[in-house]
Amino acid sequence: MNPLFLGTWQRRLFGMHTPAVCRAGRPRAAVLCQPWGDEYIYAHRSVRQLALKLSLAGFDTLRFDYFGTGDSAGEDSDTDAAGLQADVVTAIDALKELAGTEKVALVGLRAGANVAASTAAGAPGAVEALVLWDPIVPGDPCLDGVPPALQPLDVAALPSRALILVTQSPYEKSCAILGAAAMRPAAIEFLPAPCPWSESASTTGVIPVRAIQRIEEWLR
Repeated sequence: MNPLFLGTWQRRLFGMHTPAVCRAGRPRAAVLCQPWGDEYIYAHRSVRQLALKLSLAGFDTLRFDYFGTGDSAGEDSDTDAAGLQADVVTAIDALKELAGTEKVALVGLRAGANVAASTAAGAPGAVEALVLWDPIVPGDPCLDGVPPALQPLDVAALPSRALILVTQSPYEKSCAILGAAAMRPAAIEFLPAPCPWSESASTTGVIPVRAIQRIEEWLR
């Protein structure tokens, strides 16, 4: 893993690049869009394991801190919808150069899924695949911890190759809210697995192995 800074001096972001262990065929790359707030802390180990799993599968990966969060510059009060999307675009451009590819996949967890979805809708030419892992939807019990600029998930705007992966309970609620995905090319899958963004999963050290494996398999 290689730590690096990306972006401009006015909007400097911290990132972690995990190169592909081996490449077969064309270069593949994935930007990992992380959760927000406490969920970012709880899910850190799982997101790192996802990066390593994708690296073994031949993907260069880049995970990064949004402006005003983690080790990036700025304050959390600087957060807005346009800025979050701009940070993802910055990460996409950086990874394209690092991996030597024209397109990347976006994998977003929780609030990161919503940001990834809105970014993909605005930059379809740069995104070849999109994975939304437990995106935040209306009525979500964890809405209090997300940035106020977070945009609701627009299923109709998802690219043609998109996967919505739901591991949280109750599945019925998520299914009803995301049911519009059935009318789109996007696939929706329900996979019982520990929620890596919850404090209970963090304290027990549980890794959602099945969810990580499914993401890697689907992106292949």
